[in-house]
Amino acid sequence: MKRMASMVALIAAITLILSAPLALASEVSGTSDFPPYVDTRESAEHLDLKVKKQLTDELVQLVGKQDIQFTTIDKSFDPWVIDGTVDGNARADFSQRYDANHNRVVSTLLMYNGADLNKVMDNSLRLKLNAFLKTFEDEDMFIKMFVERFKANDEDQGHLYQNYWVIVGPSQQLYIDVDNGNRMSASLQYKIEDSYAWLTDIARNSIKRLGIPTQKAFDYTLFAVEGKDMLWQYRDDENLNYVHIGSKTGKVWRITNELGIDWNNEADFKKSFAKPKLSKSKALSIATPKAKSIFGLQLKGYSVRIQDNQYTFTKKGATTIIGEINKKGAFYSFEAIPVNGVRN
Repeated sequence: MKRMASMVALIAAITLILSAPLALASEVSGTSDFPPYVDTRESAEHLDLKVKKQLTDELVQLVGKQDIQFTTIDKSFDPWVIDGTVDGNARADFSQRYDANHNRVVSTLLMYNGADLNKVMDNSLRLKLNAFLKTFEDEDMFIKMFVERFKANDEDQGHLYQNYWVIVGPSQQLYIDVDNGNRMSASLQYKIEDSYAWLTDIARNSIKRLGIPTQKAFDYTLFAVEGKDMLWQYRDDENLNYVHIGSKTGKVWRITNELGIDWNNEADFKKSFAKPKLSKSKALSIATPKAKSIFGLQLKGYSVRIQDNQYTFTKKGATTIIGEINKKGAFYSFEAIPVNGVRN
């Protein structure tokens, strides 16, 4: 894989933006189109002792006993936002959310410099992380700009994970799900021109073979690793069409072009697919050449299950194909699910 030449430039740009004086940033952006900024933060010096203890207890659970300094509190938000620093093995900024109505800490986020990873992550987890990074073609391609440690106490907040580490680089993210055995997943974003040409050709040809007339060009690709899955994910800027390709095999595992969706709303969807739009035999006849040209699969001997606009093609001991159709009966999406569950 070619290194992204723009990576260094991106880091430099981020550094420049973050280091620019506030007065200069305001001058550049202008204020004519925006209301004046009102800083609603106040000093945390007089933070209620009971609240402070709750916040401290949450931090100690994550980092142990260290020097904790609460700096500001913003009560204009619901929940409140309390910021500060911890200093011990390494220095970190933190931000906590506190629900004053129910007297509880909603979440805690700590952010460390990437260079301090070895100081704040225990040795066994670091070894597991290093082993995970070796699954990449070049483990040095992952640049550790900063490290976050996050824990939420409310499952209804819509977080990806409730308790995790995330290591962030330029257009890169690596998650460690603490609540699920430190399961790791990562994605690295590349420009199309920095990707393998032969994989790009597979992605573009697959979209054409799907047969939806309207298409969008791919803007970037993600190299995504989760469990034993290793995929290149080609996407456009709005994620309306995308293709997932196994990094080792070059096999297509998923293809979607949402520009083929033609219903107006949920009511229209329910009405349109209240009865099967395609019979099982008709769906099989349409899907068979698509499955062969896109996935290299023969659907002879497959059975069909229909639910709304989704058609599932199965055969014992063989890869399952799931397709979705629009109101015209055209498939705008296919996904292949291997018997062993591993896509690469």
